[in-house]
This record gives sequence, structure tokens and C-alpha cells, in this order.
Amino acid sequence: MTTGLWLTMWITHFLSQLLLALGAEALNFPYESSQLTQQDVGNFSAISFGNPLSVPSVYQGPKCKVQPEDTTWPSEKQWAQLNATLDGNLLKPHPLGAACYPDRPEYNMDTCAYLLGPATTTRLFFGDPLNALTTWGEGATCLQLLNTTGRTCTQGGFPVYVVNATSVRDMQAAVNFARNQNLRLVIKNTGHDFIAKSTGRGALSVWTHFLKGIEFLSDYSIGEYKGAAARISAGMEAWEAHNAMVNAGNITVVTSLESTVGNGGGWALGGGHGPLTSLRGLGADQVLSLNIITADGRFLTADANQNQDLFFALRGGGGATFGIVTSMIVKAWPGQTRIGGLTFYLTTGTGQMTIPSARGYPSSPPVHIADAETFWKAYRVYLGFAKQIVDAGGFGFGDVNPQGNSTYVLVGTITLPDYPSERIRDFYTPLFSSLSEIGVNVPNPRHTFLPYAQAGIGVTPISFPGSPADRLFVSRLLPRSLWANGSRLDAVAAVNRQNAEMGYRVTARIYGPSAEAAGYPGNTTSAVNPAMRNMVIHCVTFKQEPVDILPPAEFRAEHAKLRARINELVRLTPDSGTYFNEADILEPEWRTSFWGEHYPRLLKIKKAVDPWGLFWAPKTVGSEEWEVVTADGLPTQNGPLCRTGT
Repeated sequence: MTTGLWLTMWITHFLSQLLLALGAEALNFPYESSQLTQQDVGNFSAISFGNPLSVPSVYQGPKCKVQPEDTTWPSEKQWAQLNATLDGNLLKPHPLGAACYPDRPEYNMDTCAYLLGPATTTRLFFGDPLNALTTWGEGATCLQLLNTTGRTCTQGGFPVYVVNATSVRDMQAAVNFARNQNLRLVIKNTGHDFIAKSTGRGALSVWTHFLKGIEFLSDYSIGEYKGAAARISAGMEAWEAHNAMVNAGNITVVTSLESTVGNGGGWALGGGHGPLTSLRGLGADQVLSLNIITADGRFLTADANQNQDLFFALRGGGGATFGIVTSMIVKAWPGQTRIGGLTFYLTTGTGQMTIPSARGYPSSPPVHIADAETFWKAYRVYLGFAKQIVDAGGFGFGDVNPQGNSTYVLVGTITLPDYPSERIRDFYTPLFSSLSEIGVNVPNPRHTFLPYAQAGIGVTPISFPGSPADRLFVSRLLPRSLWANGSRLDAVAAVNRQNAEMGYRVTARIYGPSAEAAGYPGNTTSAVNPAMRNMVIHCVTFKQEPVDILPPAEFRAEHAKLRARINELVRLTPDSGTYFNEADILEPEWRTSFWGEHYPRLLKIKKAVDPWGLFWAPKTVGSEEWEVVTADGLPTQNGPLCRTGT
């Protein structure tokens, strides 16, 4: 770490605190006004602030983060003192699945049955301090099963303690305690996490889920930006933002497609795509300012005027890496956005078919294609049309669902935000004309307009259609250059066909967050993967069966087969990459795939703001210096976090 960079950060922090004392608007929400004081530290030295200048340039600390069985694990008295500092917000939760195991004190078969049935369409899982969307990444040590014969339930890769954060002070105390006690620290918001970033064996977790708030600003200016904006809390979910937009009546902010994703967490920090991405850019592109707690426990603001390196890193460089974001200010757009859209279904094969949901947009009756070759020609036609969807500012789906017996269902959805109503039919007519030319006639395709912001209650089934959930999956960004060369796009379509014929589900999310769509603060102040600026499709291929119950050898074999399939797309797209938030946990060239040319700068920033390596998660910036050592060798979080090469 350079002395100059640290001094700049320290001076900026000092000035921001002085401005706060004078009443300046650096705080976005009341919970940020409660901060750790020197009096707090004086009463409990284990939560003292850190000094990056005191950290040797060559790591000299313990090889591994402390575990509950270690003699250096904090005493019960220390945990109790931390809990007192947190005003009782320190939790010691057990996994939800404990209700399914007769030898556990939490055993209750009615509760277990509820978890496996009705609970999947409630908010129970999002309100649990441990649960994450993907359980195999934890280590599958307490599975929710009606028949648990021969299985056990342990804390495994789940955190031991959780701070239910209600203030900046809570989070600062947690950060300082974890750093000073050599604990692993993880951050969890809603748990929409596919590569186990929000869990870890023996960890102290900071849970930001209940930090709720949104405020619209009609006139906000910073740097070159002047216009509407919104203050977003760390725990604000998309559905809550939509409810606020409905109530406000004349404003739009960019959110995730899935209603229960947290806008102020890893979604935006890692990129963040949604229905407006081709028109307005990624979630990261909306960010104008962030409040953050860094690894030394300090609370500061990063924007275009201060802490610019952090501002760059936090806009696309990934969550769980540079600190805990407590709130952000994002761009807002005047008016209520309307989205015109339609869905169509193409099927082939003789097996029994399940038709997925149309996500609210009208659809014609499914078109059955007797000849499989014609079905795959139709798929290629739709892939070819994807570029037009992106260029029109749209968002689309193109999912192939294998259903056994050489039976497939293609779901195509096209959505166009703020597209002129009188022109939308003219937009999609060429697609259906092209399908008709190969003998696929979609009867009376029709569209409707729906408001982008719709009131909701934040319920998304845990295994919602299209989610990798507890499946193994791999992904690749398909670059615009493919559409300039028909033979290359033919090859991509052929690979996807082979994948579907092998039983893998192949999904396409059609969007293109170009630099033009991103707008101010601009591409040079963003760590977003450069490959995303030139993409047309985000292609995900995944195994349909859950893998959380597979023995280690089978898991490795299934992953190797799946990886071999995506490598075919990598070979066809050497100039592209992968979207960090939805990627293979074993992505081989992850530094380049996730961040391209930005990685060296991101690593330099990481070492400057977190020389301790406190913030760690799989395949994040700087993660190559640590590894989780598991007994079975699987890429889960069920093991101690240890330094590599020491």
C-alpha cells in the first residue's frame, strides 16, 4: 500500500467527518448517523479501528482464520461484550434444515414439511440470517429433506454468528472485531448468491437485509450530473423500490428483474442487469455515490469527487470485496416507464411438455414443430434477432428447456421499455416473418404494455423458473462480433443445441449495457467487465438436477462435463468474458473473464484499502491469496479460510 493513497483516504475521511459535524449531506439515512466512537473502543479494545499503515507489505499473520475449535477463538465473555456493544443484535442462528433432523433440538416435522412446501412461496427464506439461494456452496451440511436417514445436520459452512445490522455502528463494530480477532467475515443481504459469497465456516456475518429505505430526489447534482436521483439503502429490494415508484407516480430507477434481489448489495456492485439494461445501463452504471465501511472500520463516501479509486472499484468490481456498502445514491429517470412485450413458445418432440410462465406478457398458443431440424433452425433465427432487441433498448429471453425423449420447449420473450406503441408491431414482425419462411407460423403474435414499476409483496419462489438455484451452471457473454459473422453464430447455435441434447438447460438473457447506455459517470470510472459493453446475449448452461446431494466424485465429474461444454463457447468467443454475479465458481481464467483489463487496477485498490484481506469471497478481487480448505476438496465454504502459498 502506498503512503500517499492512505493519506489521501485519511484526509478525505477526516474532512467528511468534519462536514458531517457541520451538517453537510453525507448521510443518506438515519441509521448512518449512529457510528462507532472512541468511547466505544475505549470500553472494548477488540473493536478498535485499524491502521493500514501498520500492516507489513509481506503478510506475517496466522496462516488461517480462527475456527470455533481453535484455542484463539474469542471467549464467551468477548462475544457477550460484542453483543452488548451491538445492543443485542448479535445472533447465533441454526440452519433452517435442523427442523428435519430427529437428533437436533430444533426437530419439528411439521416445520420441515412447511420448509419444503408452502414456505418456498413466502418471505421466510429471505428473512433468515443464514439461508442463501444456493445451498451446495455452503457444503450441503444441513439439507432440508423429509427423509434424513443416514444424514446429519451441522453448522458446516454456515457462519457461527450473525450481526443483524441496524446501524453503521453495528457494522463498524463487526468489521473491527473480525479483523482484530482474526475471524472470517462475510456479508449477506438477500442471499441471491450463486457462488457462496455470503456464507463461510466459522465466520462472523454482517446481515444488511433490514437496512431499508428509499428517497427520491427531484434535483441532485454531483460532478457533471444534474437531475433526478434516489437514495437507496443497503437492504432495499427491487420490489420495495417498485412500490416506492408506484407511490411516487412519476419516476423510474433501474432495478433487477427478480423482485427480491437487493438493489444496494452485490447486484449493483457486480454489474447488475435487468429489464432496462440496454436502455439505461447496468445497476453499477446508475451509481453516483456510495457510503461504505472499509476494512479499517472507517465510514466514508466514494464518488466522482472523493475516494475515486473506491468509486471505480465499487461500480462493477464486485461485492464482498472492498467493504460494506451502507447506502448509495443512484440516477433516477422522470416519468413512469412502460414496457411493451410478448412471449411465444416453440416445441418439438413427443414427450410430455411443461410450458414455463410467460412472466406477465401475452403469448400465442405454443407452436409444435414436428421436425426437430426445423425447431433448431427457428432457434437460430431467434438468436439472430437478438441484436435488434438490444439495439432497440430491449431485454429478452431465449430459453431452451429439455424435457426428455428428445422433447424441447423454446421460450422467447421480447420486452421493449419506453418503445413507441405505434411502432412495436413493426419491430417484431420481421422476426415472425423469418420464422414463417422456414415453416414456423406463430399465430397472431400480440403484445401488451405493462408498467415497469408494479406494486408487489416481494415473494419469489426459491427455485423460480430460470434460476440455477442448487444446480451447477456455467456461463458466457456472447459478443456483438458474432452477429457480424453468420458462420460464427451458426457455430454458437450448434453448441447450444448439443448442450440441450445432452440434457442441459440453455438460457439466453438478451441485453447490451453499452457505454452509451451507461452514460455518466462514464465507462472510465467503472470497473464493469469491458466484455459486457459489447455483448448481446448472456448465455447460461446448467444441469437441471440439483447437485447438493451428489457425492464428491460425482460432483467433480458433472462439473467437468459441464465445463467442457462451455469451453466450446469460450473457444468461439475468445474476445469475450463472463458476468461475475452469475458465473461458474470454478471459472478457470476468472480474473480475465470477470474484469478483463481492469483487474490489475482493482487488485491494487484492494491491497490499498484492505491490506489485511479481511473481505474475502470466492473468485473476488484478491481472492487468489486465500483458499477454503475442505475435507472433500469440493469448492464449498465448509472449511477454514487459509493463506495460499504460505
